[in-house]
Amino acid sequence: MAPADEDKKTKIKIATLEKELADLQQGLCLVQDYYHDMEKVANKQDAEEAVDQSLLKPLMREDEEFEGIWKFHDEMLIPDPRSQIPCMQMYEAFVTYCGHKGRDTVERRAFEFVLLRMGVRQHSDRHVWQGYRIRTDRS
Repeated sequence: MAPADEDKKTKIKIATLEKELADLQQGLCLVQDYYHDMEKVANKQDAEEAVDQSLLKPLMREDEEFEGIWKFHDEMLIPDPRSQIPCMQMYEAFVTYCGHKGRDTVERRAFEFVLLRMGVRQHSDRHVWQGYRIRTDRS
């Protein structure tokens, strides 16, 4: 083969290799850009998760507190239209119940607020809850 043909083949091979190298470099840039974008997304998601957790933890605590009041209502109160429970006695029974169940208590005002929202009637002039009695066979 003539030296001119070999030079031509060599130049074509070099040009092909240079094109492949340029393609690889461009691909590497795309991968790096993609990685940086993914890193930004991951950091943003981490930040959002941290914010969500900071907002969610208090809500979860509130849910646990409200769940404790619901459980107390379901497990410890017996509907009885003729019965009344003094407000302080009801709250003390709730605190005792929570102590036995290992639950956190809530302030009396919050406890009474939730009970009212649950439909338990309170006669404020007599400071009693109307229509329930406290179960004594459970703790």
